[in-house]
Amino acid sequence: MITSNIFLFSLGGLTFLFIFSWFKDAAIEVFKKDLASNDINAGIWSKLFKVFLVDWLVCVLGVLGTGILFVVIFNVAHSI
Repeated sequence: MITSNIFLFSLGGLTFLFIFSWFKDAAIEVFKKDLASNDINAGIWSKLFKVFLVDWLVCVLGVLGTGILFVVIFNVAHSI
């Protein structure tokens, strides 16, 4: 059975991922020009891999943080 805390944690995580995807859509425009240049020595793939790692870390921490924040706000609101 799904509890309200699990539901709110999931809702917080999905909210973060939805908002973060809008941010990433804008950030992709920055790399389109570099990828279109076909310059192998530019090191674009190493830059993209670093961006991937940072984005993955931001997604993990953001989902956890936002989920926990939603649950905490819900529990505080119910204790008042």
